[in-house]
Amino acid sequence: MIGSNGKQDDGMSFEELIKELKRLRIRMRYFREIQRESELLDAEYHHIVKMQQQGKLTLFEDFPDVEK
Repeated sequence: MIGSNGKQDDGMSFEELIKELKRLRIRMRYFREIQRESELLDAEYHHIVKMQQQGKLTLFEDFPDVEK
């Protein structure tokens, strides 16, 4: 590639560019999966907090005694 100074720039080759784009695509897919899981966890957390505030959530109080 010819730069603004008229000399050839040492940029990425086409193959290097394709490899970098594939690497970025993989990272973007991984990020979307993490983002989706994070949003799900946030929704579950807010649902639990709402249930707790309404008094609908009791921990270990309603379990029957287990005989061993």
